[in-house]
Amino acid sequence: MTPDRILLLDDEPILQLTLRNDLTEEGYEVTCASDGAEGLHLIQTRCFDVALLDLKLPRVDGLTLLQSFMAANPQGIAIMMTAYGTIQSAVAAIKAGATDYLVKPFPSEDLLTLLRGLLVQRRGRQGGVEQSNQVQRFDDLIYVSKAMARVADLLATVARSDATVLIQGETGTGKELAARAIHRASERRGHPLITVACAAIPETLLEAELFGHEKGAFTGAVRERKGRFELAHRGTLFLDEVADLGPAVQAKVLRVLQEREFERVGGVQTIKVDVRVISATRKRLEDEVLAGRLREDLFYRLKVIPVVLPPLRERKDDILPLAEHFLEKYARPLGKAIQGISPEGCGHLLAYHWPGNVRELEASIQRAVTLTKSPVLASDDIALEGVSTVGNHVSTPAQPLMEAIRETERRYLQEVLRSVGGQKQRAAEILGISRKTLWKKLKQLGVE
Repeated sequence: MTPDRILLLDDEPILQLTLRNDLTEEGYEVTCASDGAEGLHLIQTRCFDVALLDLKLPRVDGLTLLQSFMAANPQGIAIMMTAYGTIQSAVAAIKAGATDYLVKPFPSEDLLTLLRGLLVQRRGRQGGVEQSNQVQRFDDLIYVSKAMARVADLLATVARSDATVLIQGETGTGKELAARAIHRASERRGHPLITVACAAIPETLLEAELFGHEKGAFTGAVRERKGRFELAHRGTLFLDEVADLGPAVQAKVLRVLQEREFERVGGVQTIKVDVRVISATRKRLEDEVLAGRLREDLFYRLKVIPVVLPPLRERKDDILPLAEHFLEKYARPLGKAIQGISPEGCGHLLAYHWPGNVRELEASIQRAVTLTKSPVLASDDIALEGVSTVGNHVSTPAQPLMEAIRETERRYLQEVLRSVGGQKQRAAEILGISRKTLWKKLKQLGVE
């Protein structure tokens, strides 16, 4: 396999040498330059998979080089590096086509981990991640879609490092499941995974919750108490809804990420910890920085490796496998022998846009399994009552009734065939029709 080709442009000799050695040891083919004009010549005469560009370079600046690189390599990965980090320059770089942004100084391992993840995603977009007809799992994440296959590959890659991870996605997309999957696949899996719901704890209590307190530190502190960072020592700390941290707590979290040390509330002893931090948010942290609600330096420390979980409406191939999983999960403890979901029920699930994502899907199936008296879940059993359920989702255009029915039937047949590995005889038995009738249906609907 041909090694990925990296163009490294930086005018600091020691940093350039260090990064070149580390990247070469990782197996990359590295070409270096210290001057912007020399870098521009390389971009115009050679092809590269990745460009690592310093923002401040002699003669030609990094943003100009970025634009030239993306024009010459539309599928390339560009990472900006600078000691002059501001959110404005980060936004400018991203708008110009940069894939990500690193603020100096940064550990080489952070760059290597970021590269691994970005290259996995790039190969997925180019067809490197093959679609499987079988339901797949990564820890508790269940998927069939290419979108989630790429995410699972990225999570597996990230798990091999200690880099800080930021998981972003809408409510209910599975951010905590993704954090748990990273921890369980990492070398830290034998140590605790501690979760903190930042939005659920009042700001006045959150500092003591995270860092602990000494006896007598405040009214009610009748004994010494360890905080979540101490409890997570040698393991992983998951900060859910990290954008809701208050200013005072942000400063202390930043110090832990930088120095791996802190003091308890009311204490003077410095405590050292070895903790891998994973955070999650439904908000755009860039917007929080611009609004002055999040420290810019903390933003860069949290977003070393970004992971974006797609909403369920963008991974519809996963809806029915997830529904079947939840059906089995909730039917078994109740002793109910529910055989599956009817074609109409499947169409009902596929036509809905799921504003609450996987969490809403699970709740809907749990409710249906609990209340049904039928051996098969019908559309009447599955109550979908999320916010804005009718006609306001831009990605679900109106269709004529017969076309919508045909599309639903087509998707259901595809799902049944996928579940039996393409065996038409077995699919016909599940559907309760003859093989000849199934063959006619497949031909009518254009299903191969």
